[in-house]
Amino acid sequence: MQKLFKKRIQKTKAGFALLFSVLIASFLITLGISIFSISLKEIQIATSARDSQIAYYIADSARECALYWDVKKGAFPTCLNAGCTISNTETINPIICNNNSVNLVFNKSDPMTFITNKTDFFQASSTSSSTPISDISIIKVFDETTSRVRTTIKAYGHNTGIIGRRVERGIQQINN
Repeated sequence: MQKLFKKRIQKTKAGFALLFSVLIASFLITLGISIFSISLKEIQIATSARDSQIAYYIADSARECALYWDVKKGAFPTCLNAGCTISNTETINPIICNNNSVNLVFNKSDPMTFITNKTDFFQASSTSSSTPISDISIIKVFDETTSRVRTTIKAYGHNTGIIGRRVERGIQQINN
């Protein structure tokens, strides 16, 4: 009878050890999957922040380039009175930003307002689909009350990033 009792105790201990090892293994696997999931989300957040910053910088670079060509080079058409007779609304010479030549065509919406919208105005050096690009909108209006030209430059930088989400940031500058 004592032999039978000892066999039952050994079987019970062997079953408990197996159950305990399966529970520990499943707990460790669950913990590993949880840590991996948290790490993946953190990488996505960090990538999104980086792409947002890149989009902002590309928009700022496009705005600076357009402002330079407007203020220093006088490349954009402007009317200084209500009887504006400017017929050519293209920029005087191609604008060069980041070694890319860009021609802008301004639409004359009324005698003293010129508007242009340009996609892919400023592009980083690479030409891949995830390359940050800036779109720009320039509005030049002559204000008769102040006898000044008001220029509004809106630049939008966008970047698709490595996770496939488009990130876009915009900057607007108004010069009187």
